[in-house]
Amino acid sequence: MCEVCAVFGVSQHWTDAADPMGVRNVAAGILENRSERNKRLALINRILKPAGLTSSDWDGEAYSIEDADGRRVVAPDLSALWRHAERLGQRLIDPLDADFLQATS
Repeated sequence: MCEVCAVFGVSQHWTDAADPMGVRNVAAGILENRSERNKRLALINRILKPAGLTSSDWDGEAYSIEDADGRRVVAPDLSALWRHAERLGQRLIDPLDADFLQATS
């Protein structure tokens, strides 16, 4: 199965479970949910930058991770994003590592 088909029907990950409007309905708070997702992507890209990777939103349903050579992987949620990024970047990504903290400050 290709990665596109694998994403359809995936249930919501707990990291996307914010309910900023208190209505338990993603459609009602779509603008706020997209805003939160964009903030999350900015932080994700800051973490991925030392590994030579970037991430982007994939239609509000998944994350696309890309390396400098144009190789791309789609991750259905935040926990899968880190696994795919480490595999694609061929290195461990540890935002608490002292070298990482120094490189991003």
